[in-house]
Amino acid sequence: MKKSLKILFILTVMFATVSCDQTFEEINQSKNSPENVSVNVLLPAAMYTQFDNFGGRREGFMGTFTQHFAGFYTSGVNADQYVIDNNSFSFLFTSLYSGPLNSYKDIITRAEKEGSWHYVGVAKILTALALGTLTDVYGEIPWKEALDANNVFPVYDSQEFIYSEIQRLLAEAIVDLGKSSFRPLADGDFIRGGNVNAWITIAHLLGARYENHLSKIDPAGSATRALAHVDAAKAAGISSSTDLKMRYEGTSQISNRWYTLWQDPAIVASKNLLDIQVSQDDPRLESYWSPNDSQTGTYIGFVGKPNGTGAEEPISAVGPEGWYGKPNSDHMVATYFELLFIEAEAAFRLNDLPRAATAHNAAVKEQIELVVNDPADTRIATYLATYANESAVTISIEKIMTEKWKAMFTMEEETWTDMRRHNFQYPNWISIPKKNDGTPVASEYIRRLLYPQDELDKNPKNVPEVAGIFERLWWDQ
Repeated sequence: MKKSLKILFILTVMFATVSCDQTFEEINQSKNSPENVSVNVLLPAAMYTQFDNFGGRREGFMGTFTQHFAGFYTSGVNADQYVIDNNSFSFLFTSLYSGPLNSYKDIITRAEKEGSWHYVGVAKILTALALGTLTDVYGEIPWKEALDANNVFPVYDSQEFIYSEIQRLLAEAIVDLGKSSFRPLADGDFIRGGNVNAWITIAHLLGARYENHLSKIDPAGSATRALAHVDAAKAAGISSSTDLKMRYEGTSQISNRWYTLWQDPAIVASKNLLDIQVSQDDPRLESYWSPNDSQTGTYIGFVGKPNGTGAEEPISAVGPEGWYGKPNSDHMVATYFELLFIEAEAAFRLNDLPRAATAHNAAVKEQIELVVNDPADTRIATYLATYANESAVTISIEKIMTEKWKAMFTMEEETWTDMRRHNFQYPNWISIPKKNDGTPVASEYIRRLLYPQDELDKNPKNVPEVAGIFERLWWDQ
């Protein structure tokens, strides 16, 4: 593992380092995939660039929208106060197009020619994930023409079309993974170690996730399709051992991004999450937060910060004592416990209350047992007896979404999507952030990001007009 991660770090620098203001002309003409490099070398470099994008500041800043986190200074406070402009998060847009999406297109072409079908399948799954990442914050995005070297001013496709492409890619990937492969996947897969069946479960997990996102515009249909993916994932043997996650070595070059953020905490614990964990004697408290100040090492206990305020007193942050913040901690991207929460929500929409309750209870238990440092902690049984002991009579959508909000810690874009789908009703203690003087930062919750200024400058005819950060996406109507 150590050798492979060091090699892929070098490859990532060689093949996937891009300027934050690249045009689509530069992206499509980049030489990130030299002809003499094989797909088993290209895949880990693309994976690293895509998955390293999930941790730390990107997820943390979105975590201020979900109120798992609060801004501590400068850019973190700006995100917390909805001071978002066309340069905020622009790295997300550029890095995914110029690095992974371009590389996956090349991998698919090369792997199809040589019959390395498992590489084709994984590249399609990760392409679908990248498209989902982009469309769930921007809505309309370039795709049909985005990677065409002859078209440097790509049109933007509708979010409805992007969602159909996500499901198409995942369906094709499942077929591709079922074929024999010329090149062993283990040679290029540092995420799941070449476990083809694990990738099949991941495809169904993502299929369920993106179907579930359509709960507002197609409640019954999306629930039915999501549960079909849940059933298929379970039949394929999904478990926490098949989770989709970024693996870190823990060196200065390849460290978990929550650990690097601990060293320079632009975001810290939101009072909204931390106080409820303390009041409910949540066994995950120490797994989520450090009781020590990151700058001095002094014990401060568990202290949350009100969202929207700009004070800089010592506040708890994700630290190296817990499950999430060690230098070599994995960063979770899509998980088995997430699938169980999707099952609970979808079953509830279809009025299958016994299934909803059973899935809800299993989801809470699965996540807690995954992340709590001490499995003998007596708080676990007490918490499960209170919050994971539902029946067909007691289960509610509020309980499902509130416990999912607690469990999806650090998976912030997905949590933000959940909250937008449910109009920020859950958890019920969330409120519009307020500045130090008590003034709300806005009259409503943030719903989207703004297109990068570079796109507005260089592709102005095709970038959709956006009224602002409160404009709702297609699935959020």
